[in-house]
Amino acid sequence: MAKILSIETARAARRQGTFEQKVPFVLDGKEHSVEKRIVNGEMEVYALSKPVGEMITTDAVRKELLEKVVLDVELGRETTPTLYTPIYERIEDRNFPEVFDAKWAQKGVIVFAEHIEGEEVKFGHLQAEEGPTARIVTYAAGIEYTEDMVEYNRTFEMDEIDRAFGEAYNALLNHIHLGPIISYSYGAGNKTGAVLIDVEGNLPVEGDTTFAAHPILSLRETLKKGMADARQAKRPGNILLVSGTRLDHIQEALGKFHVRGTDYASLTGIDQIIAYDGWEIQIGKKSYKYNGIADNKAYLIRPKRGFKELIKHDLRIDATLADLSRLVEAQIVGRARRGVFAALTENVQEITLPEF
Repeated sequence: MAKILSIETARAARRQGTFEQKVPFVLDGKEHSVEKRIVNGEMEVYALSKPVGEMITTDAVRKELLEKVVLDVELGRETTPTLYTPIYERIEDRNFPEVFDAKWAQKGVIVFAEHIEGEEVKFGHLQAEEGPTARIVTYAAGIEYTEDMVEYNRTFEMDEIDRAFGEAYNALLNHIHLGPIISYSYGAGNKTGAVLIDVEGNLPVEGDTTFAAHPILSLRETLKKGMADARQAKRPGNILLVSGTRLDHIQEALGKFHVRGTDYASLTGIDQIIAYDGWEIQIGKKSYKYNGIADNKAYLIRPKRGFKELIKHDLRIDATLADLSRLVEAQIVGRARRGVFAALTENVQEITLPEF
């Protein structure tokens, strides 16, 4: 049975066991870290020992304030787990350039052959994956603590803003890694159309007005066709990216079931199903939306080899001075420098699912 990865299952997994991690931040140009600890789904956070105003104006305790901010941001990230990690190989290097040539992602190609005496041994070589130029992009966002928040010690407002910051960052990560797979215009060789069959397993006949497609059998046959097409193209996939609204249907189609005296065994070949429905938020009068997967689409993916998560540095948080002209007491700025390489035509089969 294929494993399921969704926002809900990822949260459930974090409720099991204990997780510890050091989270870095910057204060006055110096790097620090704070311990993030999750025990059975409960993340350890702490309350401020002094009023917010005092912590902002006193250098000695600014570090404590920033530690709390970082942990609150991490708490927000826990509410929106990342979903793309089974697909991408993570590569982190502080020395990454801004732009990578399209042919930088390479794989070793070698084969053993019978050696005939006197002949030269066949040597392996590096073969580049096809794909777009990869670029490291700077992503940034900020949090402002206003004078009113300090004057009236509205710490709860700070907590909400900090957690929203973390949620937005993980939503961005899901978008920049899964968005290219969803939005790409695939050619005919990377597409599999919906296959409709009736309860007896028959295909529709032209002119037959009595044909009634069976939902689960048709979905099962469509997924089988998608896997066969990918294998024939020499890029077999084992991860299926789908909309959360179709997750139950797909699980049923891949599992064992019984229809009119016929037992259908579980389908093999798909090891993991990732459900992604995008993300949306309203800020003032402007709406920001990361598109999820359409209900009638699924993407069969061969992971890792042609997918690279490029990290120059991950989320880094530090504090800046106040802006008196706007009655802002303190600003917290977070930024990350990341890129994505995705060789889509070599590793993805777009499947159109039957609609009923």
